[in-house]
This record gives sequence, C-alpha cells and structure tokens, in this order.
Amino acid sequence: MKEKANEIIKKENVHTGHRQRLKSKVKENGLKSLSTHEAVELLLTYTIPQKDTNHLAHTLLNEFGNFANILDASYENLCKVKGVGAETALFLSTLPSYVELYKSSKLENRNSTLRHTQDCVDYFRANFEVRSREYLYFVLLNKLKRVIRSFAIEGNDDCSITLDMPYITSKITGENVDSIVIYHTHPNGNVFPSADDLITTQNILNLCCMIQVKMYDHIILNETEYYSFNQHGELTKMMDYLCQVFPNLRRANLRLQQQAIEEFNKPEKPKK
Repeated sequence: MKEKANEIIKKENVHTGHRQRLKSKVKENGLKSLSTHEAVELLLTYTIPQKDTNHLAHTLLNEFGNFANILDASYENLCKVKGVGAETALFLSTLPSYVELYKSSKLENRNSTLRHTQDCVDYFRANFEVRSREYLYFVLLNKLKRVIRSFAIEGNDDCSITLDMPYITSKITGENVDSIVIYHTHPNGNVFPSADDLITTQNILNLCCMIQVKMYDHIILNETEYYSFNQHGELTKMMDYLCQVFPNLRRANLRLQQQAIEEFNKPEKPKK
C-alpha cells in the first residue's frame, strides 16, 4: 500500500515538474517556444490541475485537427471528447470570445478617426486575423467620425450570422453614437459578398434608418483585398429598395442616410 502511494506521489511530481518546465519555457521565450500539443497541454492545466494533460492534448488535436478548431468547437462537441469535463469545455469554448473582447478593447484605445473607406480598411487590418468562423464587427463613431467603441457578433458553425436586432439596437444607441461601420472576414479568404451578406447588410441598414444612426459602409476584407458595399454602390441600391418598400418611413431619416452614404467617400476639399 505504501509503495503504491509512493508511486502515485512520484507520478504527480513528474507531472508537476513537466508543467513547470513548460511554464518556464513560456516565461523565458514566449508561447512560440512550445509545440502546438505542448501549448494545448499547458492550457488544459488551468482547468485540470491534478492530472497529466499530455494525452488529452493529443486527443483534442486528433479530434479537431488543429488548435483553432479546438477553440472554435462548441461546448457540446468538446464535452463529447473523453476526458473533457464541463469546466474544461466551457473554458475552451469561451476563449475566442475573450480574444474578441481584447481586440475590441484594444481598438477603443486607438482614438482613430474614420473619414472614408480606406481609413476603415487600415483600421480593421491593424487587428486582422484569419478565423475558422465568421465574426461581424460593429465600429461605433461619434459626429466627428471618431471611434467610440466596437463589438463583435460571433457567427454560427456554418459561417452564417444570426442578427439579434434588439441586442444590436441596445449596443449602437446611446453614448453619443452618430454612425457605424461594419466589417467581417470570410474563412475562405474570399472578399466578394454572399447572398447572406447582402441580406445581413440590408437588415442592418433598415435598422439604422429606423433608429436614426447612420451606416457608412460594410467592408469584407482579407490580408490584401477588400470589398466595400459603399464604393460598389450596394448601399445606394439598398436605399432605393427601402424607399420603395417602406414608403411610410420618415423621409428625413432616409435623406440623412443617403447623404451619409454619398459623403463618406467624397474626396476631401484641399485646405486653403
């Protein structure tokens, strides 16, 4: 019995020593000094403090293919993996949302002014990241076109975006919000809008007209290219549709939005 207890203690010491070595590598040389399975292994120790996580790290990578797919997996799918408990599944599945919160907060600190589409593209690319699912980003501006803050809506597993209009309304009203710009990326890198992208844009434009918040542009981008709904005339077409389908919508609201679309990409007048 005593020998068995000593063996268990010895195994725990080996695991503890291995974890400390991983942590020391990260402290000295950063996370890049770890292999992918070591990075997953170390991550798992924060919710599995007493057991060896090496085997589970390999199991997760074999099951989902790579690190990004592990974090993008749903809570339910993670729970199906042997050795992954509820706490670990919740921890892993919410990490991408924490990353988005970090990125949104970082954007707020930049105090940028977005006067036209190229400003927006430069601003968005500063935090560009290829993801295995879509995220729709909303950037809120004041009357001087300065960034107030931003937030993101996470896409579904099939890369579609579900619009919760009451939630979006609550996020883009108040705090001196005058206008918005939205953007997203496609996991396949294609910048051309899908049918769903057109519907999403139309629905958000409709909402903006109703609550008197201007929408300047919707941009799809990758590392080298972008597609602007404003520059390609898509927002103007959508405004024409709005005027026909919702004739009772306040004309003042429609004129305000039309002017915003037209003025956003006008060349600035040279200073005298």
